[in-house]
Amino acid sequence: MSSIRLGVTLYSFNAEFHSNKYSFEDCMALVGSLGAGQGVELVGPQMIRGFPQLSPEFEHRFKHAVERHDLRPTAYGGYGDAQRISGRWATPDEQARYLQQQVRAAARLGFPVIRLQSSEAVLTDLVPYAEQHGVKIGLEIHSPHRIEDLGPLIERVEQIDSPYLGFIPDCGAFCHSCAGVYVQRFLELGVSQQIVDAILGLWEERATEDAMHAAVDRLGGDHYAHLMALEANIYFGHSEPQALRAIMPRIVHLHGKFFDITDDGKDSAVRFPEVLEALIDGGYDGYISCEYEGHHWYPERDALGQIKTLQRYIDGRIGAGGGDVALTEV
Repeated sequence: MSSIRLGVTLYSFNAEFHSNKYSFEDCMALVGSLGAGQGVELVGPQMIRGFPQLSPEFEHRFKHAVERHDLRPTAYGGYGDAQRISGRWATPDEQARYLQQQVRAAARLGFPVIRLQSSEAVLTDLVPYAEQHGVKIGLEIHSPHRIEDLGPLIERVEQIDSPYLGFIPDCGAFCHSCAGVYVQRFLELGVSQQIVDAILGLWEERATEDAMHAAVDRLGGDHYAHLMALEANIYFGHSEPQALRAIMPRIVHLHGKFFDITDDGKDSAVRFPEVLEALIDGGYDGYISCEYEGHHWYPERDALGQIKTLQRYIDGRIGAGGGDVALTEV
């Protein structure tokens, strides 16, 4: 019986939160409505005013909501942002303080994992600091990166060999096509069928982003067409689900990215059944943090309904004893 557990990243409610449809407390309550023991992932700059600083007031709000809704903090979404200062890169000391603030925030909020992007500052300086605070660093593997191309990074992590350093794969790295909602939206925005077909064909060929932009220029595309070319590489990756086996012992958390899921676990882009099979077969025993991102193109769609559909599918695959989450209707 699998020990995979289920959770949600609050980024799934990004459209509703930034349009003021949902407050922070509303988002936490929605996660709690999925069942006792549900995991919750927080994206620092999305929810925390004054990020990377953490105020006592927000710490209280978060912990109160966790207790009220019987949630389990799973991962804190952090960022390197080395170019955050206008006109220059952050100095090594500035970057160290910036990252350390985020580790401390994750620890204060009760998160066992912080998600960060790979950098020399993280690999050389932050791991011992995170270990002191009891927080694991998960290096995100996100489209357009492929596990198959990350041999040197994987070797580096193995050499460091710390139980406080691992990976967080994002399921958007494992796609069979570009999402249907993405295609539909750009057609509605006036991108011609010819240009759409060209971008999708180049994606199938694993062409570079520059090649896609060049094709858009040749076909007379506008800024929406160029945005479509850009997003093809940002959201839809070509890694093979079975490549997860190469890093399975080092996976500390997983982003269950999806865009438009059906009851049988088929997303219009993500190879979710294959990803889940690889995780189960490989003995993954952590959280899958469901991350709905169809809102990028249709912010009015029902994020909670999509999350519930994905969780029912996962729960059916891992079995009733696969985690401590009891799915309930709201």
